[in-house]
Amino acid sequence: MAGRDRLLRLFAARPPLPPHRAPPKKPPKLPYTGIAQYVSHFVERGDPEYEPPPPETQPPPPRIFRNPEMPTQARVDIESKVEKDIRVRQERQQRAARQREENLKSWDPSKDPNVEGDPFKTLFVSRLSYDVTERKLKREFEEYGPIKRIRLVHNKNSGKPRGYAFIEYEHKNDMKQAYKMADGRKIEDRRVLVDVERGRTVPHWRPRRFGGGKGSESRMVSRPPKDLKRQFVARLVERAMAEKERRSDTGDRRKRERDDYGTYDRQRDSKRRERDL
Repeated sequence: MAGRDRLLRLFAARPPLPPHRAPPKKPPKLPYTGIAQYVSHFVERGDPEYEPPPPETQPPPPRIFRNPEMPTQARVDIESKVEKDIRVRQERQQRAARQREENLKSWDPSKDPNVEGDPFKTLFVSRLSYDVTERKLKREFEEYGPIKRIRLVHNKNSGKPRGYAFIEYEHKNDMKQAYKMADGRKIEDRRVLVDVERGRTVPHWRPRRFGGGKGSESRMVSRPPKDLKRQFVARLVERAMAEKERRSDTGDRRKRERDDYGTYDRQRDSKRRERDL
């Protein structure tokens, strides 16, 4: 009996499932209409609401970007790195120009207490090494004549040398001789540039720090620019001509040697024939 009950329990029905929820009903469809009746309310090109004004951080057009496609890909309201570099450079140049103009108003070499001596006997020497001393300058320039005074110019704030000096000679002709001969002279592994003193001799003269000066002008004869390709071809041609001449000389020498040996052999044979007779 027990086995039969266990078998019947295996085939007994399961309990009923819980009641199933009905699916939710779809909302009713609303009738859609066009937008023709609202077109009159849209803004048009030229209205202040069509496009907002650019922010103050946006530079005026034309814009400059490293990537030329950037303006078409995104709206950039701030300045790019290239535009910032240009703006900072221009502001720095403007500040330097204003500073030069302010310093130029108060610059007067004739009233400078550090400037002494005759300006027509004074030589200006620039592009000096910062390690040059007055003794070194005197030893280099006294070969043109006796020197009366040497003044190395230093920075007023830091006291460091500025790389130029004024040399006053005893005689005017000695200064002229140094002006002609000392330009481009090598002092402390640097080639110096010499000139006359123009601050007190040339009217309306401006030094280089005030936007004047003569820049890198020099009285030394400038060499024409070298054409490397032309120089290389000329060197090849010269090398080929030298090789051709060497081969020609070698051939002539060998030919002369063969002629000399032939003459010697003929003379020896003739002597042998005479001796045999």
